[in-house]
Amino acid sequence: MRKEFKIYCTSADIGPDRLIRLFHFGKSEEALAAELGVTVSTVQAWKAGKVPVPVVCVKYLELLDSNEQGSRLVVPAGYQVTIDYAEIERLADYRRLFHLRTMQTDLIERLMIKRDFYRDNCHRQARFGLMVNSLFG
Repeated sequence: MRKEFKIYCTSADIGPDRLIRLFHFGKSEEALAAELGVTVSTVQAWKAGKVPVPVVCVKYLELLDSNEQGSRLVVPAGYQVTIDYAEIERLADYRRLFHLRTMQTDLIERLMIKRDFYRDNCHRQARFGLMVNSLFG
């Protein structure tokens, strides 16, 4: 026998499947009440379908649920932001280019150190070479 859920929301855009997932297969009634700042009897009234669930509560629970999924790219449901999937395809290139950039900066830094060393050495040898030539020359 199939159980019928009578839960509904103040907004017609939010279907019962989303509400059932959030309220019946999520946290306990006490945890939901503590999270939303309402009484346990209010949560029970929402689940029984006596009182409509406010849209703000649904959006807040979806926001918390989306952050707990453990994905690296988290776009909370409350923001009007979208992911450009072409950017996701280029993430590997971005990482590779970042690695190449760090290697290039390290190489430039080493070359500058060597340049400074050889420049100082050339000046030192030129100065002492003139002294040696004047002594023996």
